[in-house]
Amino acid sequence: MNKVFLLPLVLAMLFMYLIDRKSLSAAPAVNRWISRVLYVISIGIWIYGTSTKSSVYVATWLSRFIDMWLPPAL
Repeated sequence: MNKVFLLPLVLAMLFMYLIDRKSLSAAPAVNRWISRVLYVISIGIWIYGTSTKSSVYVATWLSRFIDMWLPPAL
């Protein structure tokens, strides 16, 4: 795992969470959980992206997942 790249990204995510903490606490419960889940997913993506040596990236998986809901191309 390339910890040199992982540490600044995790610190940036923690900083973003600390900044958004007030607005998250004022949000409805559903929005709070969705935001927290997205934070955890993004940290997982960063960890995967910096620890893997393969050429398959998470963005490729996400684009295939999003393509299921998009209408067919004209």
